[in-house]
Amino acid sequence: MKFLIVLAACAGIARADDRTPITLVQALAAAARAPAAQIGGHDVAAAEASVDGASAWPNPSLHLATSRLTARLVAGATLPMPIFGTVGAARRVAAAEAQVVRAEAALALRDFRHRVTVAWIELARARADLSTQQVAAQQAADLETVATGRRAAGTGADVDVMVAAAARARANVAVAAALRTEDAASAELAGLLGWDPERPLRADGAPVIGPGRELAALRGRLRGHPERVAAERRIGVADAGVDRVLVERWPGLALEGELDVDDVSVTEGRTVWDRTDARIGVSLELPLFARIGARARAAEATAQAQRSRLAALEAELGGRLLAAYRRWQAASERLAALERDVLPAHVTAAALSMQAYREGARDLSSALVADHDLAAVRAEINDARAAAAVAYSELTLAAGEDSDAR
Repeated sequence: MKFLIVLAACAGIARADDRTPITLVQALAAAARAPAAQIGGHDVAAAEASVDGASAWPNPSLHLATSRLTARLVAGATLPMPIFGTVGAARRVAAAEAQVVRAEAALALRDFRHRVTVAWIELARARADLSTQQVAAQQAADLETVATGRRAAGTGADVDVMVAAAARARANVAVAAALRTEDAASAELAGLLGWDPERPLRADGAPVIGPGRELAALRGRLRGHPERVAAERRIGVADAGVDRVLVERWPGLALEGELDVDDVSVTEGRTVWDRTDARIGVSLELPLFARIGARARAAEATAQAQRSRLAALEAELGGRLLAAYRRWQAASERLAALERDVLPAHVTAAALSMQAYREGARDLSSALVADHDLAAVRAEINDARAAAAVAYSELTLAAGEDSDAR
């Protein structure tokens, strides 16, 4: 059984070397070509086409008729003339809606890049955890070798060899589990990028954990925050909707023409042309029952609601930024303390415990505890580094900036 575990771990390590390395810069560059990144472009194209479509005039109408007692052929046409600004108002609404679509597409792309960044960080965390477990497995193997040598020399016991072998087997199991975790993180990142999930990836490079700018400088960028920009453009749509409703107070104008061919009631006419008459006129569509006042009040209330949403969003953005900044501070300080104060002490303790066990001054349990504690600290540092990288990515997101590899 132990042989199978070791064989599986070794095979997994060999397979890990075949993984395709990918840096955060490469992941974000590939994100621009991912299927999810193409959606916004199609939405924007549709919105821009809608702006041109909003310039359309009402369709003209044509009617044909005949009469038994008068004209043999009656041909008429009606041409609506939207000269009171209805077409312009509709185009302004469509243009404002297109601006909202552009802002929302930028927001969606920004959120997608953030998801790619977080997925890459998880892949980097999995790679670091695998390296930590491999080091722990090697240390466990070294302890087993020492225990076996001490037993052969007559200074060690069988129980020490069994305990060391159990610790090595447990470390090999942890290595195999870390490999599976890296496989899962690789599949998630590949899926986001539109790649084959079976394609094994490994993170290349260190996660970005800063430096972050001062809080005051970040607050100054909130006025250009993409969410705020989108909210302002929604206000523009609401205001354009008010104008469109108010324009509808004017009557609709249409030109009308009619041609009566071969009207037999015209007895003075000798030819078909003499018995043909033409009429031209205008018609007005009066908005007497259109409830323009109520619709205008509804449109103005909608605009006020959008302004209230903007005010609420501004307050939320400020709180979100401060919270993200504090979380980034806490994560960065924790990582720095672990690397500066905790890890060196555990490295020294593990080295001294191993040396003391080799010399017979300490028992096996002290060396195992020291190695276990060192592996736990290294795993904690890996988690802290990933948490700091995620916190930094969320800080840039809260400040309205795009995820990048700086």
